[in-house]
Amino acid sequence: MRPHRARIVLVEDNDAVRQSLTILLRTRGYAVEQYRHGIELLNNRVLPEADCLLIDYKMPLINGIELLDRLRKNGFTIPALLITGVVSTTLTARALSCGFVQVIEKPDLDASLIEHIERLVESAGK
Repeated sequence: MRPHRARIVLVEDNDAVRQSLTILLRTRGYAVEQYRHGIELLNNRVLPEADCLLIDYKMPLINGIELLDRLRKNGFTIPALLITGVVSTTLTARALSCGFVQVIEKPDLDASLIEHIERLVESAGK
């Protein structure tokens, strides 16, 4: 059973996608903290407490893989999912080697995203 009000950090530059994902996650009982791009998250003095990171790959200033790499170097160990418009074996390999648990293609977000997040949150034991 998923814990009540697990926290998701969402980093997505597209306003419509970010709002849509926020609504989807909140209707499923998650608390969502949103960021428009990776630099906005990195500029926080204190990284937010979260149960899962949901990061877009293609963003201005810094891509999702570079963002997670910097977060990991700063000691941020929260499980992370990468979302992208186009999945390739090269991108998936890079993402997994950087520390992402899964790469999810945006057209499949609704059902598969919730399944992946629930598994991550449950396995973290939160």
